[in-house]
Amino acid sequence: MLSKKLTPGAYRLARKMRPLLPYGILANLLQWISRDIHETDFEIFDWLADARGLVLDVGASRGQSAISVLRRTRRLRVFSLEPNRKHRWSLLLIRLLHPRRFSFRLVAAANDSSLKTLYVPGRRASGLSAQGSLDPAEFSKDYVQQRLAEAGFDAGDMTAYRRLRVPAVALDNFGLQPALVKLDVEGFEGEALKGLAGTLERHLPALMVEFNNPRRWVPFLEALGYDFYVYEQSARSLRPHAGHDPVLNLFCLNRNSTSPVSKILLEKVKA
Repeated sequence: MLSKKLTPGAYRLARKMRPLLPYGILANLLQWISRDIHETDFEIFDWLADARGLVLDVGASRGQSAISVLRRTRRLRVFSLEPNRKHRWSLLLIRLLHPRRFSFRLVAAANDSSLKTLYVPGRRASGLSAQGSLDPAEFSKDYVQQRLAEAGFDAGDMTAYRRLRVPAVALDNFGLQPALVKLDVEGFEGEALKGLAGTLERHLPALMVEFNNPRRWVPFLEALGYDFYVYEQSARSLRPHAGHDPVLNLFCLNRNSTSPVSKILLEKVKA
């Protein structure tokens, strides 16, 4: 579906280009031209417009999160990780548009370095590749099955999944000092964070984690001194997470962090 926030001229251009370009490339071009964000929570990057540092984008898909960050900020750099090679050309487009601020690797994030199986629902051109997961149990969840059913896919038929062998790495191996980590890995959050444990202990970056299987990773971050917040669009602020809120992303901040990004975000917290 084409963006609803496009100008009439951009929308007409998109309709003409759609038969000529793969969906991921077209979607990225439209998002970049319109300066759109793909999720409301990414409005927090307006607060970080002049901040410096590295955003580690784990689970990049076609690169929609990277574009949301790059178009809302002027100095933040983005390093994206994505295991599905289908998204290579979409990510290369972002590299072309932002050669000094964007880079990527086609790998998965895990708690070790090995080959793993990525389960991807549907055919290659089905548009469901963003639902791929390293954890097949992810597809047994009611809301995931409903989402896939709406796209015409029977999540209960395991023979209909593509199984891709992908390289996985422990994120600590990169030796990075991220200011913020965005994590959206479809049920593999706990394993990815364990592979980042050393980086978290040393640098205490801010985290933006999709609220999925929280029992697997929230206690781990609590032990490192992190507190948890949600974005409130109406108040343009962060507020403490009540524990039972049905949220999309959880913002995890450590008050001992010296990162300017963490300090800016903590200043936006309201009780």
